[in-house]
Amino acid sequence: MFRTGSKEALGLNYLIIGASAAGLAAAETLRQVDPNGRVAILCRETRPYSRVLLPHLLAGAVEERDVFLSVPEGVELLGGKEVVGVDPGQREVAVSTGHAFPFDKLLVASGASPVRPEVEGADLPFVFTVRHLSDVRRMRERVEKGKRAVIAGGGLVSMRVGEALHGLGMEVTLVISSDRVLSRILDRPASAIVERALAERGIEVIKGDEIVHIVEGEARLRSGKRRKCALVVFGKGVRPNVGFLQGSGIEVRRGVVVDERQRTNLADIYAAGDVAEAMDIAYGERRINALWPVAREQGHIAALNMAGVPAVYEGSVARNTLEVFGLPIFTAGMGREEGPEVLREQGKGFYRKLVLDRGVLKGVIFVGRMANEGLYLFLIKRKVDVSSFARPLLKNAFGYPDLVYRPLCPSCLG
Repeated sequence: MFRTGSKEALGLNYLIIGASAAGLAAAETLRQVDPNGRVAILCRETRPYSRVLLPHLLAGAVEERDVFLSVPEGVELLGGKEVVGVDPGQREVAVSTGHAFPFDKLLVASGASPVRPEVEGADLPFVFTVRHLSDVRRMRERVEKGKRAVIAGGGLVSMRVGEALHGLGMEVTLVISSDRVLSRILDRPASAIVERALAERGIEVIKGDEIVHIVEGEARLRSGKRRKCALVVFGKGVRPNVGFLQGSGIEVRRGVVVDERQRTNLADIYAAGDVAEAMDIAYGERRINALWPVAREQGHIAALNMAGVPAVYEGSVARNTLEVFGLPIFTAGMGREEGPEVLREQGKGFYRKLVLDRGVLKGVIFVGRMANEGLYLFLIKRKVDVSSFARPLLKNAFGYPDLVYRPLCPSCLG
């Protein structure tokens, strides 16, 4: 959600750190609005690719060539260069080779990296995270049908990797420190449905435990349990890549703090994507919503402002659309939260929940088939009072036509 103004092109030297969704979206926009400017992207990889597709590549659902991303024409890709520091005073970015790159305007779109707990044995060759293309290449070499994979974590990445490895013929154990799966996006009833679906597929879920030691061919847990395995995968979430900003003066909390124009606290330096703390509409506070479309939106807004075109980013809403072994799940906003204005219904194989605040839709959880996901997202973003038609919304019996015609006949719906 954003608003824009207009201004003439400036012909500046734009430097972007990171070649994923936010960085590439920014590069595309800069090429359009300032054709005379120089746009360069610093990238640790030699060629950009979609990390979202890595679990699908692991599963064999896509080919490796399908994961690579195109760099906009006229944009210089400076690949194989890891950023180690930013000097705002000198307007330079230093890389690991010892070189420094100047900028007039800088975008930090460095993304995030997997959290890898300090576990003895975590450096063994059969232990992985899933963030880089090289991780998937090496992991596929170690897949053995009938052998076990132990996955630390019960979040989105763990679900996708677990399903991929199960589809490749491996036995799968999920070890989660919390008391339920997908605890960051689902409430307890929804998690319980997912856990039943996992059990039906033979996926072992060990809750309230964690891996503390890994030896060749075995993962050892804090509880004393042990699991023989051919693979160990850590899927314990991600952490924004902000280490290289230390000493730069750029304000960092969990991620880089930005305003409604994606500006940091320092002039001519912007941030976007999984590294940026921007406004979350549902929560009404700055949060990191690490989602591909959000990153692209933020990259676009940052680029417009970098090029002198006034643009305001009104915020995003966290949302997830996925399937866990064929079980559809949609979440948006504050769906996992509880409170006095919560509507829910549950039946065999489905669960629906709406979270309201004084009638305004704040969050949604749907497990099972549904339609019109975009409508629910729209209602949250626009802060619509849905109290008069909340019941049809809960039953997923309310669509865009209903929203359009409701003012003409309020009593016809709800």
